Amino acid sequence: MKVVIAPDKFKGSLTSVEVADAIEQGILSVNPKCQTRKLYIADGGDGTMEAIVNSLNGSMVIANVSNPIGRTIEARYGIVNSDTAVIEVATASGLALLSAEERNPLYTTSFGTGELILHAIEKKGIKKFIIGIGGSATNDAATGLLSALGFVFRDSSGNPVTGCGANLEKIQSIDESNVNESIHDCTFTILCDVDAEFYGANGAARLFAAQKGANDETIARLDAGMSHFANIIRNHTAKSVQNQSYSGAAGGIGGALWALLGARLSPGIYELLKIIHFEDAIRGASLVITGEGAMDRVSLLGKAPYGVCGEAAWCGVPTIAIVGSVADSEMLNEYGFLSVFPIQSGPTDLTSAIDPTTAKANIRRTIAQIFRLLMLKKPD
Repeated sequence: MKVVIAPDKFKGSLTSVEVADAIEQGILSVNPKCQTRKLYIADGGDGTMEAIVNSLNGSMVIANVSNPIGRTIEARYGIVNSDTAVIEVATASGLALLSAEERNPLYTTSFGTGELILHAIEKKGIKKFIIGIGGSATNDAATGLLSALGFVFRDSSGNPVTGCGANLEKIQSIDESNVNESIHDCTFTILCDVDAEFYGANGAARLFAAQKGANDETIARLDAGMSHFANIIRNHTAKSVQNQSYSGAAGGIGGALWALLGARLSPGIYELLKIIHFEDAIRGASLVITGEGAMDRVSLLGKAPYGVCGEAAWCGVPTIAIVGSVADSEMLNEYGFLSVFPIQSGPTDLTSAIDPTTAKANIRRTIAQIFRLLMLKKPD
């Protein structure tokens, strides 16, 4: 029996690697001869870099960069296939790097992510980039990131302005004369975990700035700035970021990198499955096991297990999911999940449920019980 294990993280509790290890332990405790293959998945949000690097046996690089408010931090990026850097915006420019009091998307910047890109180019000779852009603390439309690469954004007097959300409304021109020459030889694949427009009711600021620390007045100002900057981009490149899918992802990082760096924007989970050669991995498998912390009907809007199940079904391999909690299980079954199993053994509070030691034990126990059932032999 061949089983492919491909879970997402259990957010706030276990990484995808830890979940996969616990699943494998549960399987082998019942069926030591089972052939297992572990892959790690994510949807473009936090955990994407580690999922790709671990699946492809890559390596990690540490660099000193700026966090969203300018403090120097150590941040990591991965290298896979010796020639490709895997970067996660959340590592240098993520919301989790700031306290609640420090969160303000008018002034947070994606500059540190640009520094990671520059480090990979200058120190490692990298020309191919995979960038997961979920979990950002910014709404600067990548002006910070691009500033680190040499782009200069100028106001009506020709003076450079700092790349942040508050300054989007001031930008009147884009100067590329100082852009690092190697940038033009690089390719960028952007893994997006949400599909938001650049501005407007379904735009980056209206949908996500509140969780980054913005009040209603700030959201309105950011949205107006995004609309203004979209016009500046169109005048500079003849490209309409508003009409490009995923352009509003990560506070406009998606759209700006598409327009100014020629980046390719892609729904995170489907691109990741290609990158880790998921279809090849499940060839000949009897079962795929995926999962994440919680699943419900929202999971069908593009979450990682949704993508795994769809790809496995296309190849004729059934998928089961293990989760911390589940709702809408019948809808999940209708989509294609053979079964969805919550791992809790009884009533509990959230703190106890997400305790890593407890969660691992619950996963192992649940998987062992599933495989005891799968090991039943048909009567003669």
